[in-house]
Order: sequence, then structure tokens, then C-alpha cells
Amino acid sequence: MRKLLFILSISSLMVFFSSCFGEIDNWYTETAGYDGRYSVAISCEEYDDDDMDIEDGEHLMIYNSSANVSDEIVIDVHLADEPIKGKFKVSGDPSNFKGQNTAVNVAFGAALTTANMFYAFSATGGLAAPPTAATATSAGLTRDGIQIYARLTLDQGNITPNGKTTIGGNKSDGVLVKVTLLSDYLLYETYQTNPLDWADPNKPEFAWRVKEGSRENAEGWEEHWKMDGYRYTGYPEDDPNTVIPIVVK
Repeated sequence: MRKLLFILSISSLMVFFSSCFGEIDNWYTETAGYDGRYSVAISCEEYDDDDMDIEDGEHLMIYNSSANVSDEIVIDVHLADEPIKGKFKVSGDPSNFKGQNTAVNVAFGAALTTANMFYAFSATGGLAAPPTAATATSAGLTRDGIQIYARLTLDQGNITPNGKTTIGGNKSDGVLVKVTLLSDYLLYETYQTNPLDWADPNKPEFAWRVKEGSRENAEGWEEHWKMDGYRYTGYPEDDPNTVIPIVVK
């Protein structure tokens, strides 16, 4: 009797696991044909010294937006050592696509700092740090400035199944993406802050901000970048950021 109960228990477990795991279904985004992490070589038409080989270890990410629709993707990469991230409506298909809009580089925040590529023009015409609160002594002051890499366009994209040989000698999907980075001329202005935030309620305080409607394309600051590589395979020999262990025989 005990033996029979044991066999029945094993059978019940097998049925349980079969019914659990048999129902698993993979979920793919609406942009699955584009999605992926790609190891890429990077080059810039304007600056040869910013070129990077695949062995330098840069990765391009392409993925769906929160809308999860088939014609909208996000491009996420570092160019010129700066984060670049833009959302594009695209035409075509993964084998040949391009963006239909100019995207805001959402990798940068709104703070007026050089970390977000905000600069002011100095008296000699060169670039200087953006104005600070210490120089906001009254309302209505202005200063010319620029935000570098504020926007980008997606000019060309191609994903080719098994179109590339990796640095480890494996076959993988090839990728080619070209973007143009755009900068914005803008005007800084001072304004009076909220009185509730003043250290002394009887002493007005002021700050700098980008004047609404002052942004315009900075002609001549365009940079044309190309990313060329392959879909990340996960194999250590294909990832230049992975140190492959040396086996001593």
C-alpha cells in the first residue's frame, strides 16, 4: 500500500510540474525586431579622434517606448563620452528604417550645469560655465548660451540577420545606425524665486533659467555619428568588456 501511495505521489508531482511549465509563454515587445543590445564601433564625420573600435566596448541599446507600439523605438548610447537617448517614430522595418522626428536628448536633465551640457558664451565668444545663482542679483538679466547635444535625429538604421562576424568569430545580427546630434542656442534669464523659499523673507532671491521660447537650432554645431556592429551574443569571447579566464592545462 505504501509503495502504491509513493507511485501515485510521484505521478501527481509530474502532472503538477507539467501543467505549470507547459503554460509558459514568451512575451515579445511590439518592437522585437529592433530590440537588443549591440556591440558597436563608433565614428564621427567631424572628429576622427572620437572614433572607437568594437574592442573599445561601447554598446548601443534599442528598445520599445512605454507606448509599446511597432513604429516607436528608443535609441540609447554614449557618443563623445556623453549619454544620448532619444525616442523616435520610425518608418520602414528593421532591415531599413529611419526616424520621422527630431528627438529631445532625454539623457540630460533640466539643471543648468555643464554635466547637462549647458554653457554660456563668454565676452570673447568662447564657452564658459552656465551662470550661477550668485550672479542672479535682480530679475530681467539675460545671457546668451548653448546646450550641446540637446536633440538628435535618426538618419539611417539597418539590422541584418546573421550579417556580422563577432570579434570572437561567431555569427550574429549586424547593425548600422546613423544619427545627427544637434545643439540649441538659448537665452538665460533671471527671475524672482518663490518668497516662501527665501532665507530672509524680507530679502528677495533670484535664479537663472532658460527663457521660454528662446531655443533655436545652433547652425554649424551638427555632428554626424555612425554606429556599426553586431547584436550582443552573451558569449564572453564576443564581449570586449569581459576578461576571458586563461585555463592552464
